[in-house]
Amino acid sequence: MSSSPLTPPSAQEVHVWQWDLHVCDGDFDRYWEMLSAQERERADKFRFERHRRRFVAGRGELRRLLSRYLRLSPWEVTLGYGSDGKPFCTIQPPEWRICFNLSHSENAAALAISSGFEVGIDVEHIRPIEESVPLEVFSARERAEFTALPDAERQKVFFESWARKEACLKALGTGFTLPPVHFEFDLSIRGDTTPRFVGGEAEEAAHWRICALSSSPTSAGAVAARRTDWSIVKMN
Repeated sequence: MSSSPLTPPSAQEVHVWQWDLHVCDGDFDRYWEMLSAQERERADKFRFERHRRRFVAGRGELRRLLSRYLRLSPWEVTLGYGSDGKPFCTIQPPEWRICFNLSHSENAAALAISSGFEVGIDVEHIRPIEESVPLEVFSARERAEFTALPDAERQKVFFESWARKEACLKALGTGFTLPPVHFEFDLSIRGDTTPRFVGGEAEEAAHWRICALSSSPTSAGAVAARRTDWSIVKMN
């Protein structure tokens, strides 16, 4: 586990880190030592051990990476929470403002780091789709596009679309205070894109950029920000 300082992203970059939450006992113990008392208390409330270990591995690595940008030790990193629960660093570097967002699904974790602008990231493990979920996630136009897809494409497109929407909502810091249909996309577009509408407005949609994470047969992911002049820099 390297502790060397990290160069911050430029104003046109988002650093993206991805890692596996399945860790050996030695790494788990090191991550546990990095957590705050509140995080350890939260970890101990998980009913299943696998969920507890994923939480510790996710929060521990988050703290380790943030500490390298902040030039602090992991246990010196202090996190606050916005009104909608989005975490932020209460201690900021002297020359730039660190913004970040963390996501995980099953054993996959992803972290986005930006300089001076809010960012959202989401990673989704591809799994069977519950019958009612597309009705909740998609607008009427998106549902029509989804229904027209071949059956073999629906699962992948659904989770790509879900990741885009959640990344956007997380960039706003609202979670699901706003409904997923607040962001509407053209489902025929794969990879990097812009929403078709945001809150029903095409003009607002033009301010957004959504970049796809490298896809795999088992996962989908996206990074989003309300600005257009940025790109992903893959870290690790």
